[in-house]
Amino acid sequence: MASKNTTATDEKLVTVFIPKQSRNDTERFIAVNGERILVQTGKSVEIPQRFAEVIKNSENMAAVSAQYIDANISV
Repeated sequence: MASKNTTATDEKLVTVFIPKQSRNDTERFIAVNGERILVQTGKSVEIPQRFAEVIKNSENMAAVSAQYIDANISV
């Protein structure tokens, strides 16, 4: 059985945009399976697809939690 070693250059790059949340919010730390990167906020950047998936999942979960809070807030 042959194994294939993949390197960072083999992976597809994806353009992502992370909005700034404050004036001092300049970058985000993202980690996947022990690999980590810092992604600049406030501009479009190209990052490997595995890191873009983490950002997408984070945005989806933030939306779900906001909906849950809105639905269950007691006034």
